[in-house]
Amino acid sequence: MSSDFVQKVKAEVGIDGYISRYVKLARRGKRYVGLCPFHQEKSPSFNVSPELKIYHCFGCGASGDIFKFIMDYDRVDFTRSLEIISEYSGIPIQKNEGFSQNQKEKEEMYSVNQKFLEYFRHSLKSEFGNLAKDYLRKRKIPESRIDIFKLGYSPKGFDNWKTLNLSDKEVSLSIKLGLLKKSDKDHVYDFFRDRIMFPIIDANQKIAGFGGRIISESEEAKYINSPASSIYDKGKMFFNLNLAANSIRNTRKAILVEGYLDVIGLHSKEIENVIAPLGTAVTEKQIQKLKTLADNVLVLFDGDPAGRKAAYKTTDICIKENLDSSVILLENKQDPFDLSQEKTKLEILEILSKPIPASTFIINESTLDVEPSSRPELKKTAIEKLFEFIKSLKTETEKESYLIESSKKLGLSYESLLKDFQKGKTNFESLKTDNKKEERKSNFSNPLIQYERKIVSLLILNPDLNKYNNELF
Repeated sequence: MSSDFVQKVKAEVGIDGYISRYVKLARRGKRYVGLCPFHQEKSPSFNVSPELKIYHCFGCGASGDIFKFIMDYDRVDFTRSLEIISEYSGIPIQKNEGFSQNQKEKEEMYSVNQKFLEYFRHSLKSEFGNLAKDYLRKRKIPESRIDIFKLGYSPKGFDNWKTLNLSDKEVSLSIKLGLLKKSDKDHVYDFFRDRIMFPIIDANQKIAGFGGRIISESEEAKYINSPASSIYDKGKMFFNLNLAANSIRNTRKAILVEGYLDVIGLHSKEIENVIAPLGTAVTEKQIQKLKTLADNVLVLFDGDPAGRKAAYKTTDICIKENLDSSVILLENKQDPFDLSQEKTKLEILEILSKPIPASTFIINESTLDVEPSSRPELKKTAIEKLFEFIKSLKTETEKESYLIESSKKLGLSYESLLKDFQKGKTNFESLKTDNKKEERKSNFSNPLIQYERKIVSLLILNPDLNKYNNELF
């Protein structure tokens, strides 16, 4: 694109004046300082230089020009940042400037998604949505949350889309977006049918895609989602990040749950920094994105085998991406949505205040049911799983830390564990030896054996007491 608009903005718009709308700035010589809007701090480390036309935070490293500030603060892309600064400054963007053909199609896709969103929301409020409304009432989802999350309903049937009066171009885009499908005989039909609809809203507050939950008995999947498109990538996005971003940025903490209803339930208890992946396992790209907002993520998953497995993978990624994380697994077939229905906000916050650190969780899950007194064969299996995880860590200090903690959990010496790790295998004989050491150590620490030793010592030191042998033994 032409750089004329960008250069004109930089020449005519003072970066300090724009940023001071959001950050209280104080002059320090040729620059301004204030509390950084991108992380929590008590002493100002956020600097703005009108001369260089840039900002920089010495606390978190945030840095850039006026466009980068808008993109990060408002969570928008570059194109939208141009529009925002144009509206603020009155400097017009030349027609079509900054918009390629691809970007134009993206805008048209957003428009189609918006049209379907309005249709789904209208359907929920109509008589066709009575069963859907009953379902939401039974799940105790407040009307206020239905509106906040823009929930809707896709009616039964295959030809409801025709009521939208779409143009040929919009039909084509609807097929690209997965809202409509085309049969082998070129019959176009609705993809989402008889489902509660959850819109996925991106950082620009635009509808990027949908998730749909079936409400009637059916052999179809409980949840289905929009396919990947040029405006929707489920491996990079989160459900509710559009609403949660400010809370996450302010607290530098995020709560990660598994499903849409988990998010809505906790949000209804005024816990706002909660997000969920989009029907798939958490990815590296999602965690990398989350790192720009949060310093810590709490993984709040179901305690069933599937939940434990998902939590293990998620914390594994967090550790490798250097994002501090912790875990809470809910037991008794309870999920975060159930928690929101059964507990008050204070009770939930009390539960959330006692997570397991990611390192402890990884070691515990890898060595599940394995103790210092366990058979060598069980330890061998646990160590192999631990080694697989530890090998993937980036630094030697991280590897050493996990080996030390693992040796404590298994009752093995750090030295033998390190040797086996360096060899890339587990030494069966060393496990047997260390297990015997642990057994001897355990016997020595047995209170009864300690008392017996003391009594024998007293008898040796005081032979006159031998006359009481029959009473003692």
